[in-house]
Amino acid sequence: MFVLLCIPIITTLYALPLVFGWVAPNRFYGFRHPRTRANPGLWRRANRIAGIHLIAAMALCVGIEFAVPSLHRGTGAHVAAPLVQISGLIIANALTLLRVLRMSSMRGQRR
Repeated sequence: MFVLLCIPIITTLYALPLVFGWVAPNRFYGFRHPRTRANPGLWRRANRIAGIHLIAAMALCVGIEFAVPSLHRGTGAHVAAPLVQISGLIIANALTLLRVLRMSSMRGQRR
């Protein structure tokens, strides 16, 4: 049970400051991309999107893990659950990157 909830809880705690906009542009914490670090407004929007995607991905992963019995029972459960969660993190990051790049390119077209 601990393996099922450890990564989602840590990820949610990491994502909450991003969602609420408590993180200023920096090199260490948040959704770091050259375009977001150059524009504080885009930084806040991108980090809010990233935080929401992370929380949604972890909620979905926990739901999948509890819905599929082989992910929380059996000999391979200690490997399967973290793999599902890491896959969720990768997908959330990719979706955020696509949205941020689209936002910044649309902004450049308006100029």
